[in-house]
Amino acid sequence: MYFAMTMAFSNVVFGEDDIPLIMPEERQTVDDQSVAFSEAIRPALVEAAKSTVRVWSGSRRLAYGTVIGDGSRIITKWSEIARSRGELRVDSSNNESRDVKLLGVYQEEDIVLLKVEGKPLTPVNWSFEENKLGSFLAASQPDGRLASFGVVSVLSRNLRETDLAYLGVISDAEFVGEGVKIKAVAKDSGAAAAGLALGDVIVKVGDRSISGLQELKNALVGVSPGAMISLQIAANGAEKNVQVLLGNRPNLPQYLGGRLEQMERMGGPISQIRDSFSQVIQTDMKPKPNQIGGPVVDLNGRVRGITVARADRTRSFVMPAKAVVDLLKKEPENPALAQVRNPDEQIQSSARGEVDPQARPRGRTRPSSEERMRRHLSDMERLMEHMRLEMQGLDER
Repeated sequence: MYFAMTMAFSNVVFGEDDIPLIMPEERQTVDDQSVAFSEAIRPALVEAAKSTVRVWSGSRRLAYGTVIGDGSRIITKWSEIARSRGELRVDSSNNESRDVKLLGVYQEEDIVLLKVEGKPLTPVNWSFEENKLGSFLAASQPDGRLASFGVVSVLSRNLRETDLAYLGVISDAEFVGEGVKIKAVAKDSGAAAAGLALGDVIVKVGDRSISGLQELKNALVGVSPGAMISLQIAANGAEKNVQVLLGNRPNLPQYLGGRLEQMERMGGPISQIRDSFSQVIQTDMKPKPNQIGGPVVDLNGRVRGITVARADRTRSFVMPAKAVVDLLKKEPENPALAQVRNPDEQIQSSARGEVDPQARPRGRTRPSSEERMRRHLSDMERLMEHMRLEMQGLDER
């Protein structure tokens, strides 16, 4: 009951569809408290609201934005702005409407930089304190009302697959025992160069004993591509130590058709670009896709970052303030040359047996068995994570 009421209260505040688990009397209780909650949190949103804008193209609201620098610049979500077919304008906290122009794009982070016409707006005041697991975060609307709230569920991490260390082995799921038995070794990987082979069992990474695949993954967390690691291998009744140079994880298209997308879309609309960010905090906030791009505050009103994506019904991503500031030190790309990748089209193409031409070497019409297996494993990991989060929510009821 607690879980159902919590989810319903969140939906009442944000105007989403009803949760079927809630009883009518529980719904009334939630309705009665939602306005009071919004009013209670309003003082924490006052300052951030001054730096929050709505971005419009004609009569269509595209996104929220955050005023930065001297007040003449705004950052917001590029993939939403790229959908515009006309002139852009923003509405600020004092109901002023301003024309804006595209200034530059940080394509890899799906961030666009806009220039405000006329007098400057109120810039955001960043807070660089570390976000703590379980701490509350809230996003404001330009008028100071609550747009979304939630808690920090995962601390800052890199979601970009190709930035992660890659060993280059596929485990044998049927193996019973300590360690990870190798079922396949990726060609041109560090594992292949080190001589790892089918049937070898990885029993240690450095001094850390490996009980299974998850423990092997945990041992590689925080290890960067280009690092050399020591593995203890059991093979043919003997043990040996090998040194493996880790590479970058390959960027593989999804291969499970629409199943993953359907799971991600459960609970409402999601952002078109919702992964591959280099540094984000995961939260259970529920902003709508056209509310992405605005500042996020803690309960003391300190701006901790900006919303960058609604990923699914349980996850949204926030780029921390320091990551935003570091990004703005870099030179943005020319907006005329920037493109928006479309993960949904990539998933649909994969379901038809096609592969992204840019990801496929010339002359190959089908992915290899090894590539297909890696894609399946990657997708299954994401599906299992979705299921784990759903079961965790049910356990809280």
